[in-house]
Amino acid sequence: MNILSREQAAIFARWVADCFNSNDNFFFQSTVTAVVAIIFSLMLYRRSIKRYTTPTITMKQQSASAILRSKLEFLEKVGSRYGYSNSDKGFIDDWREVEFPSLIPPLKITPDSTITDSHNIQEPTTTHESLEREVYLDYAGSALPTQSQLECVSKQTQILANPHSIGGGIASDRTYTLMQKAKDKIRIHFGIDDEIHFEEGENDVGNKEEYQFSFTSAATASLKLVAERFPWSSLTFTTRVHPQIQMRSDTSSEMQCNLESIQFQSMLLYPNNVHTSVIGMRNIPLERGSTFHCVSIDELLKATPHWFRSLVDSTISYKTTTPKSHEPVGFCEEKKDENIECSNTSQQSWFHAAEEDPALISNTTWVHHLLVLPLECNFSGDRFDWSHTVAAARASSFCTQLQFTTGQLRVCHKWSILLDSAKAAATSPVDLPNACAPDFAVASFYKMFGYPTGLGVLIMKKRPKPKRITSVREEAMISSSEELWVDRKYSPRHYFGGGSVDVVLPQKDFVVPRRTQLVNKENESGEYVNLGVTVHGTEHFRGILQLEHGFKELDALGGMKAISSHATCLAEELVFQLGKLLHDNGTPVTHIYGQWGNYLSKSNPRNGILTPGPTVAFNIQDRDGCIIGYDEVSRLASLNTPPIQLRTGCFCNPGACQEALSLAESDVLEQYKSGHVCGDKRGVVNGKATGAIRASFGKDSLWEDLNALITFIQKVFVSRGSARTRLSTDTSSDTSTNANIAVIESLFVFPIKSCAAMKVNRWPIHQTGRLSFDREFALVDSSGSAMRLHSHPRMSEIHPRIDLDTNSLVVSAPHCDDLILSLNTPTDESNNPEDVQVCGVLCKGTIWGGRKASSWFSSFLGVRCWLARHHDVGKTRAESSRNERGYGLAYSNEASLLLLSQNAITTLNSVISSQGWGKQVVSRHFRPNIVVSSGSEAQKDTEHQVTSNPEDFWQKICIKTKNNTLELNAIGKCARCQMVDIDPDSGMKGNTLRALAEYRRERGKILFGTFFSGSSKNESTGAFWIEEGNEVRAS
Repeated sequence: MNILSREQAAIFARWVADCFNSNDNFFFQSTVTAVVAIIFSLMLYRRSIKRYTTPTITMKQQSASAILRSKLEFLEKVGSRYGYSNSDKGFIDDWREVEFPSLIPPLKITPDSTITDSHNIQEPTTTHESLEREVYLDYAGSALPTQSQLECVSKQTQILANPHSIGGGIASDRTYTLMQKAKDKIRIHFGIDDEIHFEEGENDVGNKEEYQFSFTSAATASLKLVAERFPWSSLTFTTRVHPQIQMRSDTSSEMQCNLESIQFQSMLLYPNNVHTSVIGMRNIPLERGSTFHCVSIDELLKATPHWFRSLVDSTISYKTTTPKSHEPVGFCEEKKDENIECSNTSQQSWFHAAEEDPALISNTTWVHHLLVLPLECNFSGDRFDWSHTVAAARASSFCTQLQFTTGQLRVCHKWSILLDSAKAAATSPVDLPNACAPDFAVASFYKMFGYPTGLGVLIMKKRPKPKRITSVREEAMISSSEELWVDRKYSPRHYFGGGSVDVVLPQKDFVVPRRTQLVNKENESGEYVNLGVTVHGTEHFRGILQLEHGFKELDALGGMKAISSHATCLAEELVFQLGKLLHDNGTPVTHIYGQWGNYLSKSNPRNGILTPGPTVAFNIQDRDGCIIGYDEVSRLASLNTPPIQLRTGCFCNPGACQEALSLAESDVLEQYKSGHVCGDKRGVVNGKATGAIRASFGKDSLWEDLNALITFIQKVFVSRGSARTRLSTDTSSDTSTNANIAVIESLFVFPIKSCAAMKVNRWPIHQTGRLSFDREFALVDSSGSAMRLHSHPRMSEIHPRIDLDTNSLVVSAPHCDDLILSLNTPTDESNNPEDVQVCGVLCKGTIWGGRKASSWFSSFLGVRCWLARHHDVGKTRAESSRNERGYGLAYSNEASLLLLSQNAITTLNSVISSQGWGKQVVSRHFRPNIVVSSGSEAQKDTEHQVTSNPEDFWQKICIKTKNNTLELNAIGKCARCQMVDIDPDSGMKGNTLRALAEYRRERGKILFGTFFSGSSKNESTGAFWIEEGNEVRAS
């Protein structure tokens, strides 16, 4: 171990030499010698102490060396692409731990290539979860702010006033000026050059695209704003208004037809891999009589102007009249023969035709269509070159000429382009003028540098400048004479707020929006989309001013090109390492989706497909090729040392998810009918995956992050044919009589789901196997979901008790008066059942105890909630046919009764002790109904030799009571969640689930305890009574 660096040692040696050379005094030299001796003594002492205070390679030496070797190989392979070594901030290993102290640190590499610090060889800690360093692999969800960035935010001392108060003092002027600087930063970041010069009298845009900004709460809010303000139209012309309508093409007067009616609709068009927030835009055009269309990526990448015209043609509906006999065979008849609707498909755009007939310009109506394109898919990281698609859309503009008896009208079609750059802008440069020069673009700043959250931007192409209205009288006069075009032609009225109007009269319906919403008719005929004023009220000005610190962080790393290079090389390495993982039978451990799935095969990407972004979507499969649910993977990842943050599900991208998983629409609907919804924890339904796992890298990611993920998958999911992941120490069941005879040691009833247990000595049990009143009640939150202990730890302090003599429920809690509720009749007047979600499954429940009970529980837990009683309790199976799941289960998750052996708990405690994971557990951690133990001390001595969890092998048990025998059938093992970590006495969180994960995993699930239900052999009437000491015979 090096005590001093070479530079420090050299400086110290020179100082000592100078002291001796510059002074002949013996006393001085002796003093220097003594000082040197003391210094070296302190250094030796520090060295001895350091052995005990810092991690060394005394443990897992061979493994640590392999990790170091892997990192050095990676660094050699990627070179300067990784780590920002040439940036102002420096190499990432030098600052990552300082900027993110809660994340795992990098491996420290010394000149002699030894490890001086590594999370991989540290002993596991048992302290509070907040002290445990983590792995963050969800940069597609959000970037993380650096410590330096947050410190700059906290040091903000300038007085900032509302920018609407500009002119009222220096504080508001300062705010306005700083906001303009923030906009300049955004303009530079997105490659927008706003220095555009116009010739005198010119009103159109210059040779470069000019953009303006509106701040929103996020990219989703920006998309919503565009959807609400876009001029969706649905135009219908009928003979009831116009006696005759003739329709013809731009270029041939011979191709015409007579129409009884014709309708034109705007269209929203998007590919199938867009974010849910884009899909949600369609409700607005549908509400306003327009339509939408979703197509595949390949179809859109190959689109031509003719393809776009044909697509618009499909939105035009009409009804023709019979042409007169002397009329030549015209346009409509030709189209009918081709089975194509009547519309213009001329290759010549309207703009050229308008020059030939300028008189028609004033009688032109525009139908606008919107094409939304993602620069990067947030599901798989696929990136696309949309330049060909955008060019085709813009070249497809055309017009249809309508001839009325009263005049002529042209209906012209034009596409606007919206780029969803929220994902792409997080880790790659986005140069809007060169990225198809879209009409609109959206982004979220928290995805770029983590802070501030709740702030996004809508970037809009500027339109021809309107004339300034000089007075209210003139404005009213112009409006009444229709000399001024106002954007109310295609869409309904919009809300307006503070700062968005030039003048408004509260007593009359008169308002003049800001001049950006008014366009002079001389320069604007409806060709351009104008969203009007998009800012209402005060903007998030303090958040906007903090953007400067985030952009400084990006610049310090060398800009977005350096960030893209860094993050992408990590994604490449992850894909490479995942591809190497194989089970013992050669089956791949992972299945990778999207373009990264083709990365290992080196296949050439399709035209328009770019190198993917640093986002990898995959699933894990077992040695038989069956998908392991993402819910199990994420649960185990959170228990890993160190814990790993991933994203699981469909990531709000249903189209890309369906395509990746080969799910038909019928499959999705079937999964929904079975209870699966977006965002739940059901990774596999009916044998099919419902989502995937996403690992995404960002500007601050380390090689160590991906290595932790690979190590986790290798440890937990790769099958090597060993006994490492077996559920017990010996999987062969013992057939001896002693091993299959036990006694009931403890009985527990849980009247209210997730609340404390009620320990009983003797209790009635139904023929279904459910103890009377067990999990018959649940606390339901405002969303209609049953509250769980792991989310509300104070529920462990609520002690419900059933009084069979008075037939009442008595509930107690610290510092509260007892709550006493009758079990005979509901205290609430209404007895109508309500929906209750229990772990994603829909049940029925009746509100019990009314406001009295609700206030009691809400006051204690600090969360508004209600007490619900299961609706089907006490009914026969026929009576509960509407909800068969409820029969015999109440609010139990999977089965009527949960059984656990004391030997299983003893084995678990030995694991907790050996790993140093703190306090040992008791049976109530696992909320069983029955705890069994061996019937004699001799059997206890031999039981552990047979198996640590004997209930794993029991298919059936018979409980002998005084009068009869109750038979129960095993229906499966209990998959555990974070609830077992909650101490039933203190509500504190422990490491129980992590300990179970060491030896109780099966196909990604952590199993502990066995579920039982009643056998059909039980008597059909009456209830059984079981008690502690009853004999249990298993087979």
